[in-house]
Amino acid sequence: MTYSVQQIKFEFISYVKEFGGDFREWSIGVADDAPKALFEINKVDAARDIWLWKPAVSASAAAMVHAWMTGRQQAHSVAGDVASGASVFMFRKTN
Repeated sequence: MTYSVQQIKFEFISYVKEFGGDFREWSIGVADDAPKALFEINKVDAARDIWLWKPAVSASAAAMVHAWMTGRQQAHSVAGDVASGASVFMFRKTN
């Protein structure tokens, strides 16, 4: 199942509100392989950190979510496994 831009934005906003309301403490990226981007590339701890990902309807939809989250909401942009993938991932490390 894939999600629209609005659906992903709603999910991400809800997640931030539930686990910490300051978007500047969160990181976001796009990937083809979101688990690889989260756990291998960005070293997110699956048990301790807060994370999620959503497959978008297209790479351009994923890019729109990423642009909105980093621009308007000021989340940090991080590397994914490719320059433009169709999944959007987000995390906050709890160190």
